[in-house]
Amino acid sequence: MEAVFHGKIINGTFIKYDGKLVLIKLKSGYDVALLVKELSSFKIIKKETAKTDKTLDSRYAKEDHPDIALINTGGTISSKIDYKTGGVSPSVPPEYYFKIAPGLKDFGKIEINPLMSVLSENMKPLDWIKIAKAAYSSIKKGAKGVIVTMGTDTMHYAAAALSFLLNPLSVPIVFTGAQRSTDRGSTDASTNLLLSAITASKWEGGESIICMHATTNDDYNFILRGNCARKMHSERRDAFRPINFKPLGKVFLDGRIERVSVPMKRAEETVPNLYIDQKVRLLMSYPGMDGRQIEDAVKEGIHGIVLAGTGFGNIPLGDASIRKALSNADAENVPIAITSQTIYGPTNKFVYSTMRELSMRKNILYLGNMTTETALVKLMFVLGKTKKMEEIRKLMVTPLAGESSERNEIDEFLI
Repeated sequence: MEAVFHGKIINGTFIKYDGKLVLIKLKSGYDVALLVKELSSFKIIKKETAKTDKTLDSRYAKEDHPDIALINTGGTISSKIDYKTGGVSPSVPPEYYFKIAPGLKDFGKIEINPLMSVLSENMKPLDWIKIAKAAYSSIKKGAKGVIVTMGTDTMHYAAAALSFLLNPLSVPIVFTGAQRSTDRGSTDASTNLLLSAITASKWEGGESIICMHATTNDDYNFILRGNCARKMHSERRDAFRPINFKPLGKVFLDGRIERVSVPMKRAEETVPNLYIDQKVRLLMSYPGMDGRQIEDAVKEGIHGIVLAGTGFGNIPLGDASIRKALSNADAENVPIAITSQTIYGPTNKFVYSTMRELSMRKNILYLGNMTTETALVKLMFVLGKTKKMEEIRKLMVTPLAGESSERNEIDEFLI
């Protein structure tokens, strides 16, 4: 449509008109709302029939021997604004990525797998199994790297899951997404896709990683160990930060990669370990907490609990109902994994006498500096493999994919 605003001609795509305002999408991707009373004129100059995005290049399809596999699961990076609701919805086919990031074509044969189209808050643990199976299939076909595009809200859960489900790994699996939808001028999707492709094709390690903005600008992206990272802001481009571990590296648009930390070595062959037990509950300790949440979980037949304590992993044992609930969980052979709400820093069962007492129970597992989200995923994975308490304890406190370490360095805080 065309509108004349204070003598200036404004062209764009008509969105809506409510009698007072006319909303137009500019070519830049931004929307502008104009007061009708301040317009000299406005009119529709051309009507277009809505088109479904089609494959942009026939070679971006299923490949027998792909250089990179791109698995699309939905999320903001696959979304456009839905003008019926005013929100974004996953409506963009993965082929569209080559329109917003044409540089992808420089990375050889790319296999596209439109695996699912869901917002990440709706993703379930069994969906992680589907992603792992799809990645493994592409690796078996010869992919030198895998990119998984998804929503950012639970990306760190999925990236942690893949670190256990495919372990060891012979190639990098790179998770990426966007904080701005693809039809916005400020979208970070283009940069994240290109830098993820560079990472997938060049990164020396074999592990599940996250590649997202390191700053609010397009300077470079962090390469983060997937099970040692977390979304730390709801809207900033640089929302993903390393937790209790330095970034693995930095990747730049000119193709450079700067290694910061030692990555997991590539294995000769990727090994699938597709175990998940979804009957795990995540609880938080808080002032005034009693034992009912733990009791309810045990009565429901939950197989494991992750309990995020305060500070070093403290639980309010002054409440008799909590002591009783913990005893019942122990009797029912339900493991309780303790993490810290502080996000940074480890749990420590030796500082306070109450924690020493608690740690004597066979079902209580203090997980050191493992993140709460990774602890949840790992307990699901471990319980999928075994229900024997001694084996659960050994697997949970032993690093399987670099998810925890014996100590924290002073410069790992707030990177």
